[in-house]
Amino acid sequence: MKTKPTLIALAIGMAAPMAWSRDVDYDFVVCTHSKHTVLEANADLVALGTESWGTVATSATKEFDKATTHCVGYLRMVAGKGVGKGMCKWFNNAGDTAIGEWEMPEAGENTWKWLAGTGGLKGIVSVKSSFASLGNGKAAESGTSQGCRRDWGTYRLPN
Repeated sequence: MKTKPTLIALAIGMAAPMAWSRDVDYDFVVCTHSKHTVLEANADLVALGTESWGTVATSATKEFDKATTHCVGYLRMVAGKGVGKGMCKWFNNAGDTAIGEWEMPEAGENTWKWLAGTGGLKGIVSVKSSFASLGNGKAAESGTSQGCRRDWGTYRLPN
């Protein structure tokens, strides 16, 4: 019996994604210090730029245990809810980095999207990821905030 080369190539192509990647579930709490630059603050609109630095306090994922982060973005307040977008760069203890994009939409769940990484995180992409605030403490000084959030989801790494 002859096997057609096209069928073999198709079978190999269908199996390749499973053989060449692995999904990693992650769940951690990161606490941050943020500085804000207010562009507008009135009864109709609050708009600001934000920059934050943080450390992972607890992690169920070894790659992000005690990792640190630096984020930049913008926020506006809509009916008391923060709406915004930005990017963060993560640094883990192995010396690897990963960068991604966060979004807080007007409606729906907050999202996180892993975009790129180095070392053991090279090729990182999001499968499904989110984050939620766990609360803020009293501001250490005007124009800052301190708080913690939970990040969770699944990312994919090449094998």
